[in-house]
Amino acid sequence: MAEVKLVSIERIVAGLYRDAGIGSAQELSENDLIEWAGEALEFIGAYPQYQEAVDYVEVSDYRAEVPCGFHKLVQIAYKTTGGDACGCAIKIKSSDGSTTSCNSSTCGCDSSLEATVDPCAAVTQAEDAIVTQAKQLVDYHLTYRFSTTSAYYQHYKPMRLASSAFSKGKLAHCENCINISATCDEEYSIDHPYIRTSFKKGKLCLAYIKQPLDERGWPMIPDTVSYVEAIKRYIIYKLKYSDFIKGQIPAQIFTKIEDDWQWYCRQARNKMNMPNTIDKMQNLLEMRKRIFNKERRYYGFFGNLSQGEKLTLQGK
Repeated sequence: MAEVKLVSIERIVAGLYRDAGIGSAQELSENDLIEWAGEALEFIGAYPQYQEAVDYVEVSDYRAEVPCGFHKLVQIAYKTTGGDACGCAIKIKSSDGSTTSCNSSTCGCDSSLEATVDPCAAVTQAEDAIVTQAKQLVDYHLTYRFSTTSAYYQHYKPMRLASSAFSKGKLAHCENCINISATCDEEYSIDHPYIRTSFKKGKLCLAYIKQPLDERGWPMIPDTVSYVEAIKRYIIYKLKYSDFIKGQIPAQIFTKIEDDWQWYCRQARNKMNMPNTIDKMQNLLEMRKRIFNKERRYYGFFGNLSQGEKLTLQGK
């Protein structure tokens, strides 16, 4: 979900005919209006206007496809633990000494814990204990597989953007070739429509933003007067541009139309990016009011940014 309330682009159309003085006999192209509205949203480009999303993708042959609707990447986490296709490595030991693995397709756990059963217990009791303990393990890891720890999210670690001049070349190396990398950390690079990785196979968790769309595939706009007015001004600017090229509009008037669009564009962007609630302002205060900067927040996925600084000075 987007951070702000979104409305359909149809809200723009009615006000556009009125503000631009377009008569009922003149009908504007719907496709042009939608395209211009999308361009205006791109020009404004405030983060809260987009929809935040998180997706899990599979890496195969050093690459993974970007999700549908992908606009801009926020951060990537890669899975640091092994396991089968579902990421499960739970082994359950039965009374006869044999072990079996959980085969749930949705468990997503990576624990090597073992559930043991008393061999002296009855067979039915042993089976019930196996099932109960397996369910407990699966439920635990379903809930906490992406929970925070002191170092990084459980089973996931931040993936760094490749900066080496040979970062693309190392993905094309032959098998058992030397890996050109300055560190042992995994890296990625964007190569639309793929994300190139430094490992051949694995799992990624992508945090990204995308443009909100309605059921018809039209872009949705924030329900604020600044955005509505800015998009209308941009459409008027595009409508009058052809008249200006033909010499039907004086340069002074067209300059005024262009200046109005640029002014409302900056107003919409600044108003959307400014903290407008008490909680946002308090979070901003807690993040900035520090004696010591927390330079490794990146490795904790920027979690708990709004927690105040706790200092222990002389044991007090």
